[in-house]
Amino acid sequence: MNSPRAQVYISGPLTNHDDVDALKAFYERISELCRRKGMEVYIPHTQGTDPALNPDIHPKDVYLRDMRQVARADLVIAYVGPPSHGVGAEIERAYHANVDVILLYEHKAKVSRLIRGCPAVVEQVVFSSFADAPDALEKLDIALDRWLAQKSG
Repeated sequence: MNSPRAQVYISGPLTNHDDVDALKAFYERISELCRRKGMEVYIPHTQGTDPALNPDIHPKDVYLRDMRQVARADLVIAYVGPPSHGVGAEIERAYHANVDVILLYEHKAKVSRLIRGCPAVVEQVVFSSFADAPDALEKLDIALDRWLAQKSG
């Protein structure tokens, strides 16, 4: 019998960034990588809560939807390069729901020790720069293989 597909929640800032479209494209590339590995993926901005495309959705509805999805996941991949209150909340929700977290950030990013020290964090993927997405994806690919092997073993 086949085991159920791993559920992945992709977390990352969607506001207060100079190039939100580039961030969204980056999250979608992460999603493609996960899907190639047979994982089910949830990306908030593609699920009707994009702050730019869906500004009329009440904040409480966004909170409830996203927190429910985090708790249903097996893994959260959190891009923590630029600071984000929402990403921090999702990481904390993952911890309380016993969901593993992989942090993803540039080596020059100043990521809070509080976030890096969260017990849910099973791996930190540090890459050269946001402009070099292939480096990030290559390192994430290796981290996902390790995570999948650990979960199946």
